[in-house]
Amino acid sequence: MFSSSNSKLKILATTFLLSLTVSCGGGGGDSAPEPTPPTTPEPPPTPEPPPEPTTDHSGLSPLSASEIVEGEHLSGGAATTVIVNDEAFGQMPNAVQDDFTLNANFKAGNFVFRRQHDNMGPLLNSATCQGCHLKDGRGLVPRAEDEPMLSMFMRISQSDGSPDPIYGNQLQTFAVQSFTTSDRDSGLPVAGGSINGDRLLGEAYAFIRYQEITGQYDDGTEYSLRQPTYFIKDLSYGDFNDSVRFSPRVSPSVFGSGLLAEIPAANIQQLADENDANGDGISGRAVMVTNSVNQQQELARFGYKLTTTNVLQQSAGAYRGDMGITNKFATAEPCTDQQLACNLAAEQETTSGDELDLDDVRLAEVEFYVRTLAVPQRRGFDSSNGTWQTDVSSGRELFFNTGCVDCHTPRHVTGEAAGSVLGELSLSGLSPNAEPIEVLSNQTIYPYTDLLLHDMGGSCQVTRELNDGTSCQAGDACFYVQRCEGLADDRPEGQATGTEWRTPPLWGLGLVKTVNSEATFLHDGRARTIEEAILWHGGEAKSAQQAFKALSKAERDQLLAFLNSL
Repeated sequence: MFSSSNSKLKILATTFLLSLTVSCGGGGGDSAPEPTPPTTPEPPPTPEPPPEPTTDHSGLSPLSASEIVEGEHLSGGAATTVIVNDEAFGQMPNAVQDDFTLNANFKAGNFVFRRQHDNMGPLLNSATCQGCHLKDGRGLVPRAEDEPMLSMFMRISQSDGSPDPIYGNQLQTFAVQSFTTSDRDSGLPVAGGSINGDRLLGEAYAFIRYQEITGQYDDGTEYSLRQPTYFIKDLSYGDFNDSVRFSPRVSPSVFGSGLLAEIPAANIQQLADENDANGDGISGRAVMVTNSVNQQQELARFGYKLTTTNVLQQSAGAYRGDMGITNKFATAEPCTDQQLACNLAAEQETTSGDELDLDDVRLAEVEFYVRTLAVPQRRGFDSSNGTWQTDVSSGRELFFNTGCVDCHTPRHVTGEAAGSVLGELSLSGLSPNAEPIEVLSNQTIYPYTDLLLHDMGGSCQVTRELNDGTSCQAGDACFYVQRCEGLADDRPEGQATGTEWRTPPLWGLGLVKTVNSEATFLHDGRARTIEEAILWHGGEAKSAQQAFKALSKAERDQLLAFLNSL
């Protein structure tokens, strides 16, 4: 037993020594081990910047700020006109001019666009398309308070965008006798004048007062803008709804519309960034609306707030809303149920019931005319040697680098332009299965728009006031007054909010005053110059506006030279 115990003790001693050896570092002497320095973690790898896109939304190589591509002076591709005088917006493309039938269709549409129709009204803003779209360009702001709006009009609604129960969604300033008699004033509104139903008068009278507001560029140069206040008086059919909203609109130019309608919807939708995923502060929205022609959901392209999809729908709606001309796609007279005088007058028209004021042939002629109106070529380009004026090319680079192109997309490509759903026009009328319009098809164009909605900021307030500014609640002398900060109208329309607007195309911008010297800019014509229009930009466009203000005087002149070349 004793020897067995000694063996156990030896084993225990050996185990103890082994444990000491392990814990003390394997017999490394009496000194303590060096402490292990803390490990510094490797920094995460720097993420690679996303690669530059090799194609743009149209499938072409992206445009650069510094290089102008070949053909950029042909804003409308094959549908470009070389005419740049005061008739620049009313021209036909060469392909239309050189084809006997197309030329005839264009001229027929031009005639209908300018003529006064039978059975217009009973309420209206103008007697002809040309009366709003002067020389196929912009309308005009009235020059004085006692001059009614003729090529400018006022949208109206409740605060949620729904129509006013009495006045609908657009104020018609005139009754039909203003254009069928020698006394234009005979159809103007009179406060309460049509309530009893025995006297037909225009709905209400709107006018503008401006206040000059001043500011400074970063270099200290001063500028002045005119801020509008809108007054509405002489309500012929009674008061507006309690939450009424107004939206003043100058009639826009119509040339180039046929090309815009042919940009593939998918290409435009690629430009949308509703939630600003890329963090650049720009969040353009594409809008889908019901096409009144085929009752399908389609991408909206037209209207200041993107409410219509194509030229035919836009034209049909304007005939009814602006001129009181019923047609295949807008069959109701411009009277609400509460306008007895208007409805009684409509019953006296020679076309009543299911009969329409405008037949399909005339509507198709106008559609073809508007679709094929050519776009003026750019100025500042020397075609003999393929060079651009230095201030134009330098201004183009500034337009890119200040962020203006984030909304005003320079270039698009059209798809195949289908013929009219109304049919093929000929000298004998309409026949089924219209042929595509080749001059609008597969064209590289430079309209400078993304055809998206953008929030431009601002806010509005509607009050009731006497002419001297004193507050009031009711009465014939109690005006409705709308004051706005920024470009807002505070009136939702379709899917657009009261601060959102479609990016307008800029082609032809530099010829606006050549075509009509009194024309002005922006949706309500407040901007007397292109420069003022830039300075009114806010909301999503605020950073671009600030970048413009930060330019030197020479750089601002270059950017404006570029815009005037469009």
